[in-house]
Amino acid sequence: MVIPNHPINEIDKLAEFIAKDFSNKNLTLLDEIAKDEDISHYFDHYEDAFDGMLLYDTEDLNFHIHINIDNGNNEYSKRGRYTFAHELGHFFIEQHRLGLKYGLLEPHASFHNINQKNLMELEADYFASVLLMPKEKFRIVSGGRNFSFDTIFKLSEAFQTSILATLIRFCKIGTHEIFAVISKDNIAKWFLRSDDFPQWPFKFKVGGMLPRTTVASEFFTTPESKYTAIQELSADDWFYPFVNDGRANKTMYEQCFYSDNYSYVISLLWFK
Repeated sequence: MVIPNHPINEIDKLAEFIAKDFSNKNLTLLDEIAKDEDISHYFDHYEDAFDGMLLYDTEDLNFHIHINIDNGNNEYSKRGRYTFAHELGHFFIEQHRLGLKYGLLEPHASFHNINQKNLMELEADYFASVLLMPKEKFRIVSGGRNFSFDTIFKLSEAFQTSILATLIRFCKIGTHEIFAVISKDNIAKWFLRSDDFPQWPFKFKVGGMLPRTTVASEFFTTPESKYTAIQELSADDWFYPFVNDGRANKTMYEQCFYSDNYSYVISLLWFK
């Protein structure tokens, strides 16, 4: 039997509905959701086996969520909350739940991965994002004309989600056009673009060097050049702008976030 793909709009509606019933101001109450569904959950030591895993016990006929604190998934940490929400996604998405219950799907280890390709993991990631950051509340907190990385920091604290998870959600439903590049060792690893950001060709390739004149590249190539303040630059530092696009001659802003824990840099780009 083949488990059909779950339409993304159905996942959206499902997660929004659940978040509405189980929240305290901006925070979604994950343990209350699990309790309501009789899902046991365990924050325990599992070395590097997984970040989270949903299992169905054929003896007690219940689902159990295991979350690995050895990978930084503490019960009240931002990473731990995302992992918990992700595993709840596997439970609430019908095809995932039924597949595990009836042995049509093998239990699998979930890991945090920005380059995720597995469809089931992408669906559970999306569920987690919506569950933790419901659209209406998210847009209220992110409102205001002034934008910078401080907007992402504020949202991250309000919803207790990681900077990267918050940025991904902002790209989807945020109130400002943005582009972000995640890099490590001066190599572009991944990028995000909101739908309203210009569709210009890049001056970089994923897996290749960052453009030399960018703030992020200067950090990797020049000692003592860790700039966290907003920097002004031209659009052609990162892109090949279309000449007929009015934004081509506008000042672009770049601000960097440096992750000491994971050794990556997020370059956030936007126009005023």
